[in-house]
Amino acid sequence: TFHQAKGAKLVGVSSNNKSKLAEHCEMHIYLPLERELCPFDLAPVTSTAIQMLFGDTCAVAIMQAKSLTMDEYAMNHPAGRIGKRLILNVKDVMKPVAGLPLCAPDDVLMSVLVELSQKGCGCVLVVDGDMKLLGTFTDGDLRRKLAAQGGGVLQSKMSELMSATPRVTTADTKAVEAMKGMEQPSPVTFLPVVEDRAGMKLAGLVTLHGLVNAGL
Repeated sequence: TFHQAKGAKLVGVSSNNKSKLAEHCEMHIYLPLERELCPFDLAPVTSTAIQMLFGDTCAVAIMQAKSLTMDEYAMNHPAGRIGKRLILNVKDVMKPVAGLPLCAPDDVLMSVLVELSQKGCGCVLVVDGDMKLLGTFTDGDLRRKLAAQGGGVLQSKMSELMSATPRVTTADTKAVEAMKGMEQPSPVTFLPVVEDRAGMKLAGLVTLHGLVNAGL
């Protein structure tokens, strides 16, 4: 037969030990079936459930036997939600530095309002002259500061108002891990992207909206 000419072995799976398939296979795996769950014993309910269970068990056993890595698994899922969760890195979905809402620590809040509102990120990133990330300030922070301190806060420097210990991520981090980082310990809608956590040089910005649009 064709498969024998190719040097392949045929493994069959069925619930009939006397089937043609069973006769022509080098190995036949018998999945016992008394009857279908269907009240008329017609619809393939039980048989399909047994085959799915057997197939999934084989797949997991082979993955473990071959010590399949996440990267190898991702190669078999290049598209769809599973593939994107395994393949996409932060650098694939982040906003680049050009066009990000930025300000200096000595800028006063009044001068930063346009940057905060026009860039559509819900935040401004406070950086020094070397693009080192010093802190963040969000539109939520703006509302809270105005409610607590009134209009006088508009003349305060960003160094006094910013969150000086922002959560960050790196470009090579998996995008799905960045999304998890937005959820804990309290939900946020963005993460600044830095080249490394030691130097904190700004490399971009990843937003929850961008991750959702990417299919995660």
